[in-house]
Parts: sequence; C-alpha cells; structure tokens
Amino acid sequence: MNKFKNFLLISIVLVFFLETISFTIYKLNLLEISHKPKLYMSKNFVPNNEWWTEENEWGAWHTKNAKTIQKKSCFNVTYESNEIGARDKSFLSNNKNDIILIGDSFAEGYGVNYTNTSQKYIEDINNFNVLNFGVSLNFGPVQYSIIYNKLASKYKHNKLLIYFLPANDFGENDYNNWSGSKRYRPYYKKINDNLYETFIPNDAIINYSSNTKKIKKIFKDYFWSSALFINLNYQYKIYRSQKKNKLNKFSAYFDAPLNQQQAAIYFLNKIIDNTRADVFLVSIPRIQDFQKLSEGYSLDDVYWNIYFKNKSSQNNNFIFIDLIKYPPNNLHEIFLTCDGHWSPKGNYWAARIISNFLNK
Repeated sequence: MNKFKNFLLISIVLVFFLETISFTIYKLNLLEISHKPKLYMSKNFVPNNEWWTEENEWGAWHTKNAKTIQKKSCFNVTYESNEIGARDKSFLSNNKNDIILIGDSFAEGYGVNYTNTSQKYIEDINNFNVLNFGVSLNFGPVQYSIIYNKLASKYKHNKLLIYFLPANDFGENDYNNWSGSKRYRPYYKKINDNLYETFIPNDAIINYSSNTKKIKKIFKDYFWSSALFINLNYQYKIYRSQKKNKLNKFSAYFDAPLNQQQAAIYFLNKIIDNTRADVFLVSIPRIQDFQKLSEGYSLDDVYWNIYFKNKSSQNNNFIFIDLIKYPPNNLHEIFLTCDGHWSPKGNYWAARIISNFLNK
C-alpha cells in the first residue's frame, strides 16, 4: 500500500511539474504550435477540431455561430463562422449582385484573420459583397460541386469565384489516395469517359475519430502538457515531408496524373456549365510550381491548363485566371513563413489580380 501511495504521490508531483512547465512555455510562446486546452477556453470559443467538422454530404464544414483560435509561430488568428457555418459575416443580407466564393483553405483564409483574407480584400477593392463558402480539411473539386449545388447556389449571385489548388485538388477526391479511411467525405468513381459518380464509403463515420484520437482529444482538452506532444508530432511530420521532398520534386501544376486531371475537370465543369453566373476559375500555384516554371517547364504541355485556357477563350461567361502568370517581386513574401498558405500580402496579391478580371 505504501508503495502505491508513493507512486501516486510521485505521479501527481510529476504531472503538476510538467503542467507548470508547459503552461510557462505556452505563455512565453516558445513552441511552434501554441495550444490552449478546452478546459481553459472562453465559453464563446471551441477547439480547432470542434470548429472544423465532417458531417455534411460535402464533407468538411464549420460549426455554426462558433469561434476558434489557431496559433502558430507565424500567425495568431481567430476564425468565426456565421449562421450557416461559413467563415464570413451573416448571409441574411443577400442580393443578386453578390459573389459566391468556393474553394479550400486558400478560399477560407487559413492562417490569416478575416480582414486579411483575399475575400475581404476583394470586397474592399471592388465594393462587392463576397459570400465565402471556402473550407479547409481536404476539400476538393467533388466537394466544390456538391457544396455549390446543395448550399451556395441557393443564395443570389451573379458571379462565382472558384479557387483551384493543383497541389491538393487533383488527389483530394481520388479514393485510391484515401482507401481505408473512415472520414465522412465524398469521392469519385469513374463510370466512363463522360461520367463519374460520387460516393461516401459505407463505413465512413460522421466526425470520425479513432479510439487513439479520442484518447488524445481528452489529453488535449485538459492538459497543458499536451502541447509538447502536439509539437513533437508536428516536427516529425515536417521531417518526413522534407525528406520526401528532397527525393521528389513533384509539382501537381505540371505532374498530376492525367486521370486525376480529367476527373477534376469533370467536376469543375459540373459547376461552370450549370450556372447562370459568370464563373472565374482561379488556379493557385505553390512555391514549387513557380520554381518549376522558372526552370523551363511549359504550361503548354499541361493538359488541364490547356483545357481551361481554351474553354476561357471560347466562353463569354467563363474566365480562367492563372495566378502562376503573375509572380510577385518577392515570392516568399506571399506565403506564411511557417506554413504553405498565403500571408496577408499573398491574399492581397491574389485579390488585386482577381479584381482586375472582375471589373472587366
């Protein structure tokens, strides 16, 4: 009994010591990812993994009327959702001249506060109202098509912005990349050259979390020391990614498999060809894409790029805006230093280019 008491006492002291150290590290901002346990959050805020959800037929979305804070070494931002779960102000005031924006984390404005999103810059530059349906959490063309058809298209608008990220979007809804995953999200199945079907796997679970993740969530919700393990895991992922990138200079802008390009085109066309709004497809390059272009690779050899350039030249209601053609003076300034998403300068850079086309 005495041994058990001693063990219990030592354990309590160690936990108290570790929690104190972890809290001090959090206050001093010494970690790449700053994590505050749910236990200590304001009642108006929820953890990141409760703000992003996967329970709709298009997969990822946000909890309605909720706030969360995300803090890394190069940004400290607040995300807030409206009455339908969009990262935006209320949609209760809506008119026929509004613009719909759909896309993934770049459209959502990941890593920047609302005032520094490309959406808000577009509004400020043009005096337009943009309704933002962008969302993070592995969102791709199949989901763009579904969220537009099932939700966004219900709102009045005369222009539609689609943010397309080749780095992720070609593979996001290819089930071969996700086989075995129980996440609640849609994928495509090719029937023939002119037809694809979408499906959510039968064993997918709404807001899926494995038993291991459930245990980790309890740890993250109640203990400051969870931040130490979150950062160790994050650094390990960076190490693996850097090791992989050294061996593989893959750029989806130029190197995506043809079958994935064709599938993405199919689902983007489901939107473009079935709306009365003017459509602006904005392709978003990452650093490796700019680098490959500077090395002499030609967009004239890229199937998807040629396709949308031709479609744009033949269709008065469709414009293809290829941002890789507008490199900034300092490429690294447009991306967050600790993350691959746009910085405030990057969001403004994109908004100015897009605005030029909106006003033509």
